[in-house]
Amino acid sequence: MSGCTSPICYGDSVTLRLFAATLLLLAALQQATAGLVAEKVMLLTGEANQPSDIAVADDGRAYLLDGVNGRVLVFAPAGALDFTIRPIGAAALNLPMGIAIGGDRLFIADSGNHRFVIFDLNGNFQRNIPLTANQPPEPVALLFEDDRLFWSDRRNHQLCQTDLRRDDQTLCWGKQGSGKGDFDYPFQLVLDEEGYLYVVDVLNARVQQFNRAGHRFFQLGGLGLADGQLYRPNGLALTQSGLLLVSDAYLGTIALFRNGRFLGLLRDKVGKPLRFEVPVGLTVWQDRLYVVDTAALRVEVFRLMDLDIKPVQKNGPAAEDKSCIRCHLGWASDYQSTDRGLKSIPPVASKEMCYSCHHGVVIDSRRSIGQGEQHPDIHHPLDDRDQERKDKLPESFPQVGDELYCGSCHTPHNVEVEQVKLDHNPWLRVLDRDGDLCQRCHESKLNTALDSENPPAGINHPVGIYLKQPPSVGAEGYATAEILWQGLPKALASQEVKLGSQQQLICQSCHQMHGAKSEALLPIDNRDSAFCESCHERHTAHDLDEARHKGIHPVNIELEEPVKMGDVEVKRVTCLTCHTAHDGVRDTPSLRFDHRNGKLCSFCHDGFGAVAESDHDLRQTAKQSKNRFGEMPEQSGLCGGCHSLHRGDAVLPYLFAGGNHHYQGEEHTTKRNQLCLNCHRKEGLAKESVVEHFSHPSESIILRSESEVMPLLAKDGSISEFGEIACITCHDPHHWTAQKEYDPPVTEAIEGDINNSFLRHQNLKGTFCIGCHGLETRPKYKYYHDELVRDIGVDYLK
Repeated sequence: MSGCTSPICYGDSVTLRLFAATLLLLAALQQATAGLVAEKVMLLTGEANQPSDIAVADDGRAYLLDGVNGRVLVFAPAGALDFTIRPIGAAALNLPMGIAIGGDRLFIADSGNHRFVIFDLNGNFQRNIPLTANQPPEPVALLFEDDRLFWSDRRNHQLCQTDLRRDDQTLCWGKQGSGKGDFDYPFQLVLDEEGYLYVVDVLNARVQQFNRAGHRFFQLGGLGLADGQLYRPNGLALTQSGLLLVSDAYLGTIALFRNGRFLGLLRDKVGKPLRFEVPVGLTVWQDRLYVVDTAALRVEVFRLMDLDIKPVQKNGPAAEDKSCIRCHLGWASDYQSTDRGLKSIPPVASKEMCYSCHHGVVIDSRRSIGQGEQHPDIHHPLDDRDQERKDKLPESFPQVGDELYCGSCHTPHNVEVEQVKLDHNPWLRVLDRDGDLCQRCHESKLNTALDSENPPAGINHPVGIYLKQPPSVGAEGYATAEILWQGLPKALASQEVKLGSQQQLICQSCHQMHGAKSEALLPIDNRDSAFCESCHERHTAHDLDEARHKGIHPVNIELEEPVKMGDVEVKRVTCLTCHTAHDGVRDTPSLRFDHRNGKLCSFCHDGFGAVAESDHDLRQTAKQSKNRFGEMPEQSGLCGGCHSLHRGDAVLPYLFAGGNHHYQGEEHTTKRNQLCLNCHRKEGLAKESVVEHFSHPSESIILRSESEVMPLLAKDGSISEFGEIACITCHDPHHWTAQKEYDPPVTEAIEGDINNSFLRHQNLKGTFCIGCHGLETRPKYKYYHDELVRDIGVDYLK
């Protein structure tokens, strides 16, 4: 030991202890300066819809929780999608948020179903663990250790641990608040090597540390923008060297901490801070960091490498009123504009601010605001096709410039908190039990079932109709279809739509403000009239046969030739070809064009409008008559006296709206002829033009004619090249030819005669009539219904 000058050589115990403490302190200081940089090595996709968490097994397979789709995507260590776990039946998931692996088991926090679901690592369902309480918990994050699950409860603002050997909830602690040990939406959690539990406290913007018994030791972070503070912490992970990583769902960064000291932001190899859209879940496995970016619909994987960096001194609070800057970030004293959102929009109005809570960590809106069509606002502007706004926006609804934003309709400052909770009202500025909110901005689209002048009937689809059994037959304001007396049909009831407080139809019975399936904010895609059919099943058909059976105008059919209706070219007929929900013609059944003058029908039925002002125009010749639905011609319109688009039946063809007269005479007739005889009889509307004789021999005669010239009827009543003579063979009830037969043509309708009244032809040259009747063709055709002409000439059947 000679020559030794170090104190350790003298064997002084005090000196030895001081020296050892100095070495430990130096080692601790060296460890405190250790940091991380990240090198991107892999990207995991797989068509996930707003994933929230990921767990990695010992063999390197990554299990990504695809909560909106209710499944788990499993990736091989190299990043390729290996297989998918699709739970069904008793294992079906409802917006789960958390996932963890323990040994050979996979645990899922099935948040919407208030339970845990356990699988093996191959995706085979094992069992459920339900969570019961007065306020059923909503587990959003979990971790496994020694047959225990530690989990955070979004609903009750607490942490719990469950003993898996007994499925017995052994311990819970915490309540909503901002004090020590309180939580304002706890989320992800990790255990360090010494068994201490770290938990993200989202809206308190901190991470708290506890032991397994729930005793709190310290916190890091705090609401603000200064170094060492957090704004919307979500993800949490712990590296093998003891670095704590905390992701910020609003700022898009990952902060580094060691022993409560802030070390800076996670950076790439060139020193640039890593930024993500909405980093929610963090998982460290070996030297890799998995970052679940829920808004970007992907997982980014990085290799972590240690570097030496200096810790950053933590600053004080960022603002005097920390509760306000949770959303009003621009009020923070050290706020500087970032690249989050649009430069002209304050942070409180940005979609990133709203989504930082609504992706499931505080409120789960992933099925609505995270996808589908959204109500137009500054983030979802109207396109050029939309018309200018008709209604003035209320001044009480704030705007950014002249545009709506989330805060225009929603506010956390609603004073009627208890009423909000009672009505399950999503913090709206106006309690919305009966569509009140929509009506504030869309007054012109209001048309109640009992008030036809606000606005006039026909412009809008009516609201206010009661979907319940009427108190008496024909009671006004109640749905006529019995299927609607039980409320919304199943196809709608399963969506996020609702009825009013009196079970009446309101705006939100048809429209979804967020996550809708179409630009019209419908909860069901209306291609092939699927949305209309959900309530109007009687009025829709999927093919011609179904339409004939129901007695309705065909829909969901392709036209042989496109038809121009106004400015729109129609190739396929659907409900919205004729109807419109909010742009109808006054005093019509919400039609795009007026039906009373035949204009609507004439778009497709070209030339049939010639019946106007003819003897078949019942508005002129039978003003007081009623069709079989009790409508007078002025109500039913030009075509409605004889036809009904949606109230026919299989008995009467051609959607006939007249009476169902059965011919009682001796002459042979057809079902189609009876439509004509319904009026052309002594008791009919055309009693001054009674047709007594109309039959033509058909037995043992084969008649042939082109359908466009003189149509014949087959035995089933259809128009055919071969068949028998009927009324329509010589007459066209839709074409009044009187005006055309005068030179110059007359401009007023005149009463026709036997030469021109609804006749298809005056010149019979080339018709099949001449083949049998020869020179007698003209008088037999001209006086076909006269008894006298039937005795002229030869009986061709003898």
